[in-house]
Amino acid sequence: MPTPGAARGRPRDPQVDDRIVQAAVAELADTGAATFSLNAVAARAGVAKRSIYSRWPNREDLIIAALGSLSVGLTPPATGTLAGDLDSLFDQVAETLAEPRQSILARYAAELSTYPELYAVFKRDVVDQSMAVIEDALIEAGRRGEIPPGRPLALAAEFFVSAVFGRSAYAPHTQPGDVPAMKAGLIALTLAALGNQERSAHR
Repeated sequence: MPTPGAARGRPRDPQVDDRIVQAAVAELADTGAATFSLNAVAARAGVAKRSIYSRWPNREDLIIAALGSLSVGLTPPATGTLAGDLDSLFDQVAETLAEPRQSILARYAAELSTYPELYAVFKRDVVDQSMAVIEDALIEAGRRGEIPPGRPLALAAEFFVSAVFGRSAYAPHTQPGDVPAMKAGLIALTLAALGNQERSAHR
């Protein structure tokens, strides 16, 4: 005898759900939201289109689910120095931009003004989260006395993340040796702009 309130029919297969979401992410990376096609997603995932509609009633719901699957989850490094934290966070932010996020970031930059509601999840879970973790590291450095009061920490965090995003999105074919040099230069520039006192004390 069935349990009261139990769902009828076959339960949804989470592997199919994942396959559809991954196919939707790939479609977004290739085409963006403007020409996002459920037919193309169904073909990529190897499922019937009705399988998509039974899970996500419209294309916008599936786009939001796909972008939500890209959440990053950066870890505050807490190395004890701002230079050490920025060194670690540079690598973490750069790692988040492995494909397909790198391509979707380019789509996000081009389509955000047209589809702000669709890209809100990506902005929150990838872009804003990256900036928040950097800003938290700057706030902790201020508490340790490494940064003088009154510095524009939110702006510095946005500058730092934007520089990493920009390098990853627009200069992917630079020589490998340029990455450590770019990282060291960006960290030095950020420390100097913030008036990092620990850095100044060791000159």
